[in-house]
Amino acid sequence: MSTTPHDRDEGPPVEVSQLIRLVNASNEAVEDLYLRARHTADIAARSTQAAAQAAAVATTARVGHQIIQAENAQRRAPLPRQRFIALLTVILDAVACYFAAQALDSSQDTTYVWTVLFLAVLAIGEIALDYYRDRRQRAWRMVAAVLTLFVVGLGALRFWFLATVGASGLIPAALGATLFTLATGGFLLVGYRSLRIAETPQAFRARRTAQAAAQAAVTARLDANRNTRDSDRLIDAYLVQVRRRAVELCTPDQQAVEQAVRCHLRGEERA
Repeated sequence: MSTTPHDRDEGPPVEVSQLIRLVNASNEAVEDLYLRARHTADIAARSTQAAAQAAAVATTARVGHQIIQAENAQRRAPLPRQRFIALLTVILDAVACYFAAQALDSSQDTTYVWTVLFLAVLAIGEIALDYYRDRRQRAWRMVAAVLTLFVVGLGALRFWFLATVGASGLIPAALGATLFTLATGGFLLVGYRSLRIAETPQAFRARRTAQAAAQAAVTARLDANRNTRDSDRLIDAYLVQVRRRAVELCTPDQQAVEQAVRCHLRGEERA
């Protein structure tokens, strides 16, 4: 392999292959160092290419997420967190629904079943309100009206239960039923609003994909940097041996010789 100095257009060519043969022939350990330097340089080149590809994939995924997110700019809250908040609001209504179920004067097991059914209606109502809000306004209004009647009905059942088992009169029962009804409606509204500001499932998947691609790009870049450092370390060690032998070729430009050898070890084509 023959090449010329990088920054010079004149002078005799630097015989890199002859110099490398001379250096490698001097000692078996030096030849082994040369082979390891070439091998590590190949690994560094492949890992650098892989890092560039991973960065391109991460950029594409990030842009894709931004495009999907722009379609619903007001919905940016993480979907899992918002769903957990909505579920929590339903669970907090459990006590109020239990009191309403007791008014049906059933067994304990039946009361639990009615409580679960009441909670299921509230949960489905929250989801339906969020689903129809951007799709069918008429259906959304129907769901809202049904939920309102349902919450009022639960309040009536609670009033009946408190008035039946309480000994303080109808006014305390009415106040207790009203408070439970307001709490049920408030939790329902909070759950609905939490779903309204949550990102869409498509945006959630795109965000997760973008995050995974970004993490993969970071990992690939770290691997590439580590492999490059290992390659440079071995190349620098080999160049120490080159400096000892370069004088035998009487080369006029020591820096050009070392640069030519470095490019050869890295597998780079010199211009």
